[in-house]
Amino acid sequence: MSPSKGLIYYTDNRLDNLPIGPRVREELLKANLPIVSCTLKPIEFGKNIWLDMERGYQTMFRQILTCLLESDADIVYFCEHDVLYPKEHFDFTPPDNDKFYYDLNWWKVGKRPLAVHWDAAQVSGLACYRKLAIDHYSDRLETFDPDNFDRKFEPSVDTKYETWWADKPHIDVRGNWNLTYNKWKLDHFRKKETAVNFQEKPLSDIKEWDLTDIL
Repeated sequence: MSPSKGLIYYTDNRLDNLPIGPRVREELLKANLPIVSCTLKPIEFGKNIWLDMERGYQTMFRQILTCLLESDADIVYFCEHDVLYPKEHFDFTPPDNDKFYYDLNWWKVGKRPLAVHWDAAQVSGLACYRKLAIDHYSDRLETFDPDNFDRKFEPSVDTKYETWWADKPHIDVRGNWNLTYNKWKLDHFRKKETAVNFQEKPLSDIKEWDLTDIL
């Protein structure tokens, strides 16, 4: 029997009244997979759990773990509130239950004429077996120190992980709501060697998506 799949979606609800918020959820429904959402205000989207917490890194980790514990899927795909995911992203099935997998086919866009990409594993492209993610985020929360946060978001990027490229890119929409830093050029990288295969192209060259209503 094939492993079951599900989506986990987490948001601080800051985008609910912006075009990107509803558009992301609209695209996720096209995957036709079970959804567990964890939010800071109640919404009607999949199986919704809302937490009375303040926005922040620790809260985000708590939201992720809440989704993981509420889901009953074997494999989960991490879905962020400002990322447009094509249904092709969910065609990939992680072959091993002890590794994290990252879709590298992504572009970052914002209110600027160029989109950027570099070959980096990001949580927004993460898929893995749910049990593996539960173990990781349980430990992450247990050891989290808000005064000494290392700003490492991606599980096991230095050890057991692999990558794939979906047939269509997912689009990471950047704005003043992001918890992570925006990087638009090589000068924005503290360690330039991490900007592997850095490239940029006009927004109009992203033919797979219509972005006119969200930028």
